[in-house]
Amino acid sequence: MRVYALLMAAAAAVAPVFAGNNTSSLPEVELDYTTVRAVGGNTTVGYYKYQNIRFAAVPTGDLRFAAPESPPVETEVNTGDLVDADVDCKTSEDCLYLDVWAPADAAGRNLPVMVWTYGGGFTGGSKSENTPEGLFDLSQDFVYVAYNYRVGITGLTNGPTYQHEGGTANLCVWDATKAFEWVQKYISNWGGNPDDVTAVGFSAGGSQVMFQMTRFGGNAPQLFNKAYIMSPGYVPGAGHHHGEQFWQNVSSSLGCDGGHLDCMREVDFDDLVDASNDIVDTYTYQMQPRVDGFIVPDTYEAELYQGHFNFSGPCVISHEQHEANTQSYSGVDTQEDVSKYLRIFFPAISDDMVDELLELYPEADYESAGLRFSDMKQSFDLTGKDLALTNALKNSTWNAEVALGAATHGFDQDYYWY
Repeated sequence: MRVYALLMAAAAAVAPVFAGNNTSSLPEVELDYTTVRAVGGNTTVGYYKYQNIRFAAVPTGDLRFAAPESPPVETEVNTGDLVDADVDCKTSEDCLYLDVWAPADAAGRNLPVMVWTYGGGFTGGSKSENTPEGLFDLSQDFVYVAYNYRVGITGLTNGPTYQHEGGTANLCVWDATKAFEWVQKYISNWGGNPDDVTAVGFSAGGSQVMFQMTRFGGNAPQLFNKAYIMSPGYVPGAGHHHGEQFWQNVSSSLGCDGGHLDCMREVDFDDLVDASNDIVDTYTYQMQPRVDGFIVPDTYEAELYQGHFNFSGPCVISHEQHEANTQSYSGVDTQEDVSKYLRIFFPAISDDMVDELLELYPEADYESAGLRFSDMKQSFDLTGKDLALTNALKNSTWNAEVALGAATHGFDQDYYWY
């Protein structure tokens, strides 16, 4: 394993001159189902942004709780204003769009492609949260893509009744697959090379990248060639019974007793989200992909150890030095609680191992019991699990640590983007 501590210094951001030029002078890209016009460009650096390109049909009606389908043919030029620039899947069902940023002279250059997948705990986030102006200040020799995927109840619903009714589990993973397939098919129209795609994801987005590596147990085409996985969460966690209870509770609260899919597809989107949020708050339900025996046949950690993946590297996987410090562990208030919660989080742990961990992480090194436990949990529940990917790729990985003092989850993002 090649381990590097990333000691990054902030660079001064160059303010872009991003102009919405005369529309007649903006370039257009013709696809087999639409024509897309750039929304503007940076006249100083030399790139264009193409905004709100549909990569899937609107997932409403019968397509709610269904795998994404190809977008319809558009007869008018897409000028990027089909929806707001910052559209997200938390507040709108009409959200399956992506943005492409490309150098002004990209046509025919066969440039490498970066595909960004945002984080947000599978409950929020959008393609517009981070934008690549700072990256283009450094180089114009790549094409950038960012896409939305369904979150919350429309993207994470699972469970036996839901699936028996015809619902598709783990739709967020299906959406990500659809976006990467779109890149493979169309990115050459922007001068990008579909055989040189790097998937970059943070937090839940990092998990999405790993789901793409292991989807269908590795029995699916490889959709990218390199990966940079930042602070992934190792999900799925709890099993189907939690997903079943969540579906039944939400459907009952909406008058769809029994979880019938036809009824749930008719519910107003805002009412659906509100009911879901109420159940999440009441039962502390965690939105996350769960094993469904299909696109997610097992945890990706288990799939990697079994050799069930479709990615050959290279890959960077990174964590913050104090990744878990921002997580709240209610109940870890005293040093005695540390031992108790080690047994809760790691049920198979032995008494001898607990004693050994307490020696390896001495009380005197920490300001509180909570921070002591967080450090232990990070080592064995986050960074330690990186070994599954590292071993699977036969050490063709760079395991990186962001060592910036009190670096916690997400601390590094400004350094990457700005």
